[in-house]
Amino acid sequence: MEMFLFVLLLLVAIFISNLLNRFIPFVSVPLIQIGLGILIALLPIGAELKLNPELFLVMFIAPLLFNDGKRTDKKALWRLRTPILLLALGLVFATVLIIGYFVNWMIPSIPLAAAFALAASLAPTDAVAVGSLSGRIHLPKRIMNLLEGEALINDASGLVSFQFAIAAMVTGTFSLLNASWSFLVIAIGGVLVGLILSFLKFQFLKWVRGLGMEDVTFHMLIQILTPFLIYLAAEELHVSGILAVVAAGVVHAVEGKKMDPQQVKLNVVSKSTWSVIVFVLNGLVFLILGTQLPSIAEVVWHDSGISNTQVTIYILLITAALILLRFIWVFGFWQFDHFRKNNKTKQKPAFRTAILTSLSGVRGAVTLATALSIPFFLDNGALFPQRDLIIFIASGVILCSLLIATFILPILARSNEADVGNIRLERAVKIKILRNVIRGLHEQITPENKAATEQVMQQYRGRIHDLQQGNSGHKMSADEKAKRLEIIGWERENMQKLRDADQISANTVYRYESFLGMMESALKQKFLARIKTFFMFARRALKLLLHPKKFKNAQLKVENATEKQKAAFAEIRFLREENEKLIIRRLKSQINEENADLIGPLITEHKMFLDRIGEERMRPSDRPKSNQKVREIELMGIQMERDNIQSMFESGSISRDLARDLRQNLNMLETYTIEEEMA
Repeated sequence: MEMFLFVLLLLVAIFISNLLNRFIPFVSVPLIQIGLGILIALLPIGAELKLNPELFLVMFIAPLLFNDGKRTDKKALWRLRTPILLLALGLVFATVLIIGYFVNWMIPSIPLAAAFALAASLAPTDAVAVGSLSGRIHLPKRIMNLLEGEALINDASGLVSFQFAIAAMVTGTFSLLNASWSFLVIAIGGVLVGLILSFLKFQFLKWVRGLGMEDVTFHMLIQILTPFLIYLAAEELHVSGILAVVAAGVVHAVEGKKMDPQQVKLNVVSKSTWSVIVFVLNGLVFLILGTQLPSIAEVVWHDSGISNTQVTIYILLITAALILLRFIWVFGFWQFDHFRKNNKTKQKPAFRTAILTSLSGVRGAVTLATALSIPFFLDNGALFPQRDLIIFIASGVILCSLLIATFILPILARSNEADVGNIRLERAVKIKILRNVIRGLHEQITPENKAATEQVMQQYRGRIHDLQQGNSGHKMSADEKAKRLEIIGWERENMQKLRDADQISANTVYRYESFLGMMESALKQKFLARIKTFFMFARRALKLLLHPKKFKNAQLKVENATEKQKAAFAEIRFLREENEKLIIRRLKSQINEENADLIGPLITEHKMFLDRIGEERMRPSDRPKSNQKVREIELMGIQMERDNIQSMFESGSISRDLARDLRQNLNMLETYTIEEEMA
């Protein structure tokens, strides 16, 4: 029962970490999750998780790398194959040698072979941690592709180096020739096992389909089991399970592009299912990492034979050495490649780009799992020297690399104006396409499809609003606050005009004025307004729980409203509708190139408000007769989007890569819409 509660607590912590990230977006989710993991470890809940490194790799790293292999840009992977291999293989081996000697020189109590083991555990960058960077740090696409490709492959070279270093430490013997041959066998064997087992799986599925078993759930279950089975099979054959699941992921991505109705349906379910699996596993990886840190730190902090200050300095120096070595390797290769190709016309590799690549080498769960697999004893029965210190240093470097990626890397990446400009351009293109679709749908309105078309147009306005607000939490600027306060002034002015013209009653003015007063207070005193709103909803929820009959009676009163009350509701809707129309007209008259980022989202927002008022006013007979009509209009809108993308590509307004990405997103949306229609 304690273990069940512990796992449940971890799942709750995943939810809390993402919630906290909305309030503190400058702190990366992995760092928040590590902090929550530490708190869970310190709670007196009676359950303690002992991390089994082998189980950790198969349960978490295998499915995550399989999914990364599926979604990695294959063309970019092939285009950057040389720098990826130099980082994933060359830099890993250089790190093992140079950092190994550095650690042994700095901490003589750690033997050279053990220092090599520590360096090998620190050599691989973490694919999970690297993937978490892409959501919050706008690194150039080439760097992101390079990091993802490196992280997919370097786990194998790092783990093999670690195994040989541990073997040399435990047995006291080491052969470079045997180690090199074994690495080739393990790496190539891992890739072959992944390819062969994937081929056998596809043949099995083909046979199953021949029997008439087209159940998507059955096929999805097999796909979920695939990375675990391939990893275990590869490890049983003593080859790299990591490279096996990566190769399998790449093959599955190619297979998933086949034009087969059943395959398309499976792809839709697969994408949704894997998004949930990856979301949970990513969170659990860093939470479990956090739960291990207190027990690791306690041993070293109190009894390691080295002062706490010295240990901290060692961690900082090793982290700095890893970054420096990575920078020299990356910048040196780019300079060499530039002069080798004699690219006099091409711009030289940027110094800052090499720094970004160096600081992006985040260490994570693979490093910790590898360090924790260090044996307790040597072959002669003696204790493994400084095992706890090695694990603690590895944990410290993981934290340092995450802190650097969280707080220093965004500062450098933010100054990449070209990249930011590309993001803004892409967002502007998407908004333009969606607006063109709204105009096109408006021209297609007929009495028969009016309700369905207006519903779909409202969906498009919602998409535009989301794009204008951005993916991250929207923080209101001083200019936006001033404009919203000005809009409230317009509403008051228009309300008074309608009252003077006897189009609304004094009672409606009183009610709407109180609503505007609340809005104004929320803008001027945002924090206090949030507290008041929270307590208001909490009080209502408490009343609902304690007195559910009162809530039902209130609902009945609304449903059985008198003619007088219905007239009052209609009058308020009329006032809101007139105000929204006025606001949209005035905002449109004010918009220009300088204030488009401010006024544009406000226009979209108030158009959405106007749509909602129209829905409230709509009679049941005017509503869409069925979802089928809505789906038909949605598919018409998707085709309009596709036509707009093609037109912009042919005119040179967008690049081939952007057009391809937009079409891929559109294909998924179309598939989902068709699925909804067929369901």
